This record gives sequence, C-alpha cells and structure tokens, in this order.
Amino acid sequence: MQKNLWNVLFSLLCVLLTAPLFAFEKIAEDTTKKFPTVQVGGFLQFQGKMVQDRPTNPSQDNNRKWGKQLQLWRARIMLGGALSERTSFFMQTEILQPIGFVDNRGNKSIQISPILLDAQMEYALSKNKNFMLYAGMQYVGISRQGLQSPVTLMGQDFGFFQFPYNLFANQPLQNNFGRDLGLNVRGYLLKDRLEFRTGVFRGRGRDVYAPLRSTFRLNYNFLDLEKEHYYSGTFLGKKKVFALGAGFDTQEHYSALAIDAFLELPDSQENAFTLQLSYTNMTGGNSNKTNSFSALIPAQNILFGEIGYYFSKAKLQLVAKYEAQNMNISANQYLINVDRIGILPTVPANLSGFNTLFSNARFAAGVNYYLDGFNSHIKLQYEQVSYGRIGANGQAETKSGGEVNLQFTYFIFK
Repeated sequence: MQKNLWNVLFSLLCVLLTAPLFAFEKIAEDTTKKFPTVQVGGFLQFQGKMVQDRPTNPSQDNNRKWGKQLQLWRARIMLGGALSERTSFFMQTEILQPIGFVDNRGNKSIQISPILLDAQMEYALSKNKNFMLYAGMQYVGISRQGLQSPVTLMGQDFGFFQFPYNLFANQPLQNNFGRDLGLNVRGYLLKDRLEFRTGVFRGRGRDVYAPLRSTFRLNYNFLDLEKEHYYSGTFLGKKKVFALGAGFDTQEHYSALAIDAFLELPDSQENAFTLQLSYTNMTGGNSNKTNSFSALIPAQNILFGEIGYYFSKAKLQLVAKYEAQNMNISANQYLINVDRIGILPTVPANLSGFNTLFSNARFAAGVNYYLDGFNSHIKLQYEQVSYGRIGANGQAETKSGGEVNLQFTYFIFK
C-alpha cells in the first residue's frame, strides 16, 4: 500500500510539472481585469417533512404513525474571490444539523452553530484553466453523484448511500459531509473531452503514521463539454450531454470502485430527458489487524439510478429515483465483526442474515417546479424506504416505510 501511495504522489508531481506542456498556449496574466475580486452568496433550503415510523420491533407494526418536521435543511454563507487570473479561493459554512428538528424526546434544535464546510484554494496551471490545482477542505468523490453541486441536483438531495462512511468525523473515513483535507488536480485532454481528477487526502487518521487516502477519476464527454468544477444533475434543457465516468478510492485496506453514466437530451423547445446511473463496489478489506477497516466497512455494492423529464414552458420536471446499498460481506469480515463488536447476539448467525439486516433500498418519485431556474425552485417527493430488521421468527427480514418531503430552495452567488 505504501508503494501505491508513493505512486500517487509521484503522479501528482508529474502532473504539476508537465501540465503547462499540454496547455497549448502561453501562460500569461489577463491585465484587462482588476484584481482582487470577491463573490458572496447564500444557499437556503426549507422543507416540511412527514416520515412514517419504521419500527425494528415487529410488535409495533400495527401502531405506526407519521411524524412531522418543519426545518431549515441547509443554510450556507458562501465567499469566493480571485487574487489574479490564475489564483482564487472558495469557502462556505453549513449547519451541523437541520434547524427546527424535533427528536424523539421532544427536543427542538433552534440555535445551531455553523461549521466550516468547504475551504479550498485554486490555482490554474494554464490560462485556459485546463489544469487546476485545489488545496484545502474539499469533496472526496469518485462518482458523478458524489461530486455534484446540491444546487443542481435533479432529486431533492444526494443519493442516500453516496457518502455511507464519509459524512461525519466519527464514521470510518472521518470526513465532513463528504469533504476532507487534501490536494486535488483536475485537468482536460483530447480537446477537453477527457477529464481527470487525482487527489491525495488525509482520510482516516488513526495516527500520524497512517497511509493517506488517494482518489482517481476519469470522465469522457461525447457531446457538449462540461468544465465546471461540480457536476450538474440536470441542465434543464440547456445542454446536450452524454458522459461516462469511472473512479477509484483507496486507503490502507479500504477500496472503492465506481462507474457512472449521465445523459441529457433536449429537444428544440428545451424540453429534456435526463438519465443518471452509477454503480459502486466498496470494501474495507479482509485484514484482522487492529484498527483496520474490515469490521467498519463490509463489502457491498451501491446502486443509483435517476430519471427525469423537464417541460420547459411549464418549468416542471418529473423525477423518479432508485438506490440501494446491498451488503455482500465476506466470511472473514463476518467473523471479524462478530469478534470485534459483538454483533452475533443481535443478528442471525450467518452471512445471509447479516446482509439482509444491513442492506437498504429507496425508491422515490416527485415533481420539481423551477421558479427561477436553479436559483429558486420547489420540489415535492414521495419516497419508500426499505430496511432490514429481526422479524418475529428471529430471522432477518426486510420492512419498509414512507416519507413525504416538500422542499423550497433559494440560491445566489455573485
């Protein structure tokens, strides 16, 4: 693994040193613009939500109710700017949990301290920005869904299983809402159709000697080009895009491999059909060494599929989504889980029972109304959530419950 890490670091160095050779134009400052420049913005999402009880005890099935929430889901302050044509930065805050959320004890969250979400410096290695270096707190992602902006998502939010171990510092990969500290290089080749991203991040910091986390991604555009830092979940009929991508993520014994496809086909009236698919294989490995990922990240497959159709005159978009987290734990991983975290008393004593208990799936359908494009929109969605539990017969089984969500979004960054 250390050899792999040095290979990644060497590749990064090669990219930095050779990137100007591929720029096809002389690097020069644009003296027609005045620097520094500053951009400020805000991103607010308010939602009303109803969630059906999902009891883990079968005896409570006949007494299921619908809980109700009114909450501020996202509240971000954004700041960006440029010191020159080639040097810029971006940072934004986020709330740690929804404002207005009521827990099972009746506690309501009103005053929430903001956290630092993104804090990245950007340096263009060529004037046309075909090669960029990013340093700081930023997305760690290898699939298109995991590298999108929440502003342009077609669904209400990211795929529920796109960041299964990446969300919080107390989770195995010790991230911050899918972000981590590191260096990342993004570049374009083959007339800007082939994009690559390669990065080195802190990852799980069990101690200062732990190997770093490294990622690599390729994305190829067959039709219109995409050169934005964050991918888009839909273009609302403004672009004709067909892209295929693949990525790899690793640290010590952990690894993840993702492949994805994105298609948006607009007609002459800017009505548009949109399809996005992705598959991720993830595992913590089979090592039984102390502090390994094996017991923390079981082998699993993650599926994501999203389809939509946008009616430009009505500003309406119909959306359907399916996603699943299918556990496929190995025999050695199962034994490590049983030995380390005492999981045996709570699950059937076999691999199949473990996989059923910890696998999840979600199906959603909804409608979006864009008042002012991505800057202001309303989304209504119904979602059916399947989860595992121990049934009345003592065996693992699958149960499901519903969710209804009405979401209002306002975004500005100028």
